[in-house]
Amino acid sequence: MKFFQNKEVQGLCLCLAMMGLTYALLLMLLILFTGIKLYKTALIVAILSSILFTLGLNKQVKSRLKQQLTDYLPKSYRLSFS
Repeated sequence: MKFFQNKEVQGLCLCLAMMGLTYALLLMLLILFTGIKLYKTALIVAILSSILFTLGLNKQVKSRLKQQLTDYLPKSYRLSFS
């Protein structure tokens, strides 16, 4: 995955991820207020955006996020997370 270690590619992934997450949030608001059935579309966009967001982060940020998440979770959940 050396391709995703390039800073320009990481920035592009983060930018696309934030645009996708914003679009998914707007879709969810549209679903909430109008009742249109776009649940699968919003879910797919949110999942793909989350994947792009993860690809855009470098290793140091990923390790810090994982550490904060393990500190936040109770001890009973830590064994299954690690």
